Amino acid sequence: MAVELAHKKIDGGVDLLQRISKLNERSVDGASKLRRRVQAEIKCLTKKLEDESELKEEHIQCSNLGQLEALADVASEVADVTGVLRTFSIGGVEKIVVDVVADKGRKWIKVILRNPKALHLAFITRGRGASKPLDKVAEDFLICAELNQIFYSPPKVEFWFCSGVSEGLAKCLEDSGVLVKGTRIPDEELGLPDYSMPDSDTDSENCSSEDYSEESEGDSCSEENQEICRPNDINFPDSRTIENTLDLKECSTPTKNISKGSDESSTSHDPDCQSENNSIRKSSKEITTVNLDVTAMIAYVSATSNGQAHFWFQDRFLTEQAEWERKNPVKKVLDGYFEGRELMACQEAVDHFTEIVNIIGGEGEKSRAKELVSRLTIVPGQDPFQERVKLGGKVRLLSRMIFGTSEAHRAVTVTSNQQFVRSVENQGIRPAVFFHEPRALTEQKQDTAVPL
Repeated sequence: MAVELAHKKIDGGVDLLQRISKLNERSVDGASKLRRRVQAEIKCLTKKLEDESELKEEHIQCSNLGQLEALADVASEVADVTGVLRTFSIGGVEKIVVDVVADKGRKWIKVILRNPKALHLAFITRGRGASKPLDKVAEDFLICAELNQIFYSPPKVEFWFCSGVSEGLAKCLEDSGVLVKGTRIPDEELGLPDYSMPDSDTDSENCSSEDYSEESEGDSCSEENQEICRPNDINFPDSRTIENTLDLKECSTPTKNISKGSDESSTSHDPDCQSENNSIRKSSKEITTVNLDVTAMIAYVSATSNGQAHFWFQDRFLTEQAEWERKNPVKKVLDGYFEGRELMACQEAVDHFTEIVNIIGGEGEKSRAKELVSRLTIVPGQDPFQERVKLGGKVRLLSRMIFGTSEAHRAVTVTSNQQFVRSVENQGIRPAVFFHEPRALTEQKQDTAVPL
């Protein structure tokens, strides 16, 4: 029987690899990692089959393939998924793994396949065994979301229960600020005894389908995963890993526009769900201020982006930009994003922009530059990232100050400087940005260019 179950699991894992390939086709971050984990589970089961006499059904039930399949199902169901198995930091040392990231990072989903009876038991006994109750896990997620805001707003946290969830646990999670999805089961239908008395010593260890560490990714047949698991026990170890920060594309590559975000704030909450103070109270406030960096101001006044893109320039890069402009007029994109928003820039950025235009700009570009500057609210530059972002490489003082000024004013930075953004993300900073395609000042170069 165990051998038959193992072969069935392996066949399911092979089918799962085909489904994960569709996530790769959608350019979902982490799809390759998910694939490697499935391959490791298949390898583990295949290895166990080598000694069929020692194979037990409990070994098959302990496989992580069920959890990985549930994760892939949710990732396939969410239309705007952008990543799976993403790791985020809590205070720089402790990290959590978010199963599915969606809506450009604004939504975090934790996929839970565990037995709803065991989950509720861990919840009502406050995790007296090795298990960490889900309301405590939710607390970690909410704290981490606050520390990894997108557009000055913490991502929405959602827990998806694929096997159902008790009404009591679901209500507690919702009171804390977590959105709950899945079939709800009345607490009394779980058939649990009264656990108001001190916990007994009968709790035992087991390996959950979600218990999977980064260290064991290459070979899931670790000592931990070889222990016999008891699916109905309550002890489910909390799984956490470390992952490298993701890279972005280079500045010179045309990019998709990032839409506007919203701002939310939250108060502290009581994880035991005993009073109304445990509710995270959120208020939405639209971000109405955009901060222009030097690249955005240059792109806005460039001759190329103001009706003069029909040239072949001696400089290949300028010719490439002109071609991009004919396909995707950048000023139209910027004007659309600026509409209804206050335009600001720090004094240092305006000074640098004005100096560049005065040196290499044409008369039309200089005129448009003056008009643009007159529309800006100019503020002193601020450098709140001074202690957190090191200078060097693509991180220059002016850029750090421009993005720091946005942070101080809770504004979105309009920029084509993806190299800087990639560099600071590698240092733990996720700025609120609206990317546009780069444009250079080209009016003075038209004399040597060939009209199309």
